[in-house]
Parts: sequence; C-alpha cells; structure tokens
Amino acid sequence: MKKTAILALAACMLFLMAACGGAPKASPFDEQTFLKDITPNVSCLDACVQEVFGAQADMDTVYLAAYESESAYAGGTGKIALLFKQGEESKYGDYYIDPAYTSYYPVTNFKTNAEVADYLKKYLSQSIIDQWFSNDFLEYDGQLYLVRGARGYGAMTCDLTSLQYLEEKDGKQYVTVKFNLFDAFDHTEKLEFTKVDDSWVMTGEETLAQ
Repeated sequence: MKKTAILALAACMLFLMAACGGAPKASPFDEQTFLKDITPNVSCLDACVQEVFGAQADMDTVYLAAYESESAYAGGTGKIALLFKQGEESKYGDYYIDPAYTSYYPVTNFKTNAEVADYLKKYLSQSIIDQWFSNDFLEYDGQLYLVRGARGYGAMTCDLTSLQYLEEKDGKQYVTVKFNLFDAFDHTEKLEFTKVDDSWVMTGEETLAQ
C-alpha cells in the first residue's frame, strides 16, 4: 500500500510540475501591437477634438429652436419650447425663434448624453472626458441632437498616422501624436495610457513644447 501511495504521489507531483511548466507565459511587450491596440482610443480623442464624440449625426437634417418668449429665451440658456425643421420658421410666428440660429442635428447611434459618456469611458478616463465633453448635445422628446453654433468646427484634427511609441514609466505607457490645424501641423501631444481590466484607457494628455 505504501509503495502504491508513493507512486501515486510521485505521479501527481510530476503532473503538477508538467502543468506548471506548460502554463502560458505573458507575451513580451510589443510596441507595434500596443500602438494598434490604442488606435481606437486616439480616434476617440480625435472625435472629442472635433466635438462629435463618436456620434453619428444626420447633417442633412437641420432643426432650429423656438422659445415661448424672448424672456424664456434668456440669452440662449432658457428652456426650448420646440424644435422645428429649418425652412419652417413661418409656421411658428407665435414663438420666439432662436436669433442665433443654433442648429440641431439628429443623432442616430445614441439616445442620451449618458450613452455618449458611456461610450467615451471605454477609451478615455473621466478626467479626460471632463476636459472635452460638456453641452454638445440636446435631449429632446426622446431624441438626441448634436448642437452646432455659428462658430467653425473640425478645424483641429489628430493625425493618427503620426502616432509613435515614446516610453514606459511606472507601469504606464506613453505615446506622442501630432495635431493639425486646417491640415497644417499645429502641435504635438504626449498621451498616457493605463491598463484597466485588461484594456488600455487614456489617462493623460499633455501638450509638448515646440
């Protein structure tokens, strides 16, 4: 019995040793694989820079806002009474139509601001989101609208082709990427990435001195 028990124990130990020896080892860090993995994060940042935040808006359908009165308009901060399609102003003569003619475009892939925020959280930390995301959408009658004022949009863009690995420091990875203004180089940023639940999240953004 003792001999049998010893043989069984030895066999068990050999099995455990083989299993441990055959356990998969962590893959060595590869810069190119990392850059590929974080490209969606940088694309998300670019969408924030262009103030679209991943939203797919019907830019061919424009709505304008009407208020109950000029006092209700409150310089553009008041409660909107209704939205109507551009070109139908004559139907709403009893309302005070937004004199700034702010445009509202229906979004097809999000219904609420919360859904937009949840999407951004997949790629960016809350501190980064707070830097970019504020009053860019209107929730109205079950529909989300992308808001556009009179100023220009989309002049600044992130050049994804310029993405380069920089370094690792304190368990975090760093890259650089260039930004263009009207297709001409404007500045370079250093981006920080942290591993969160087996996924990379952008946790820092710093403009480098030129």
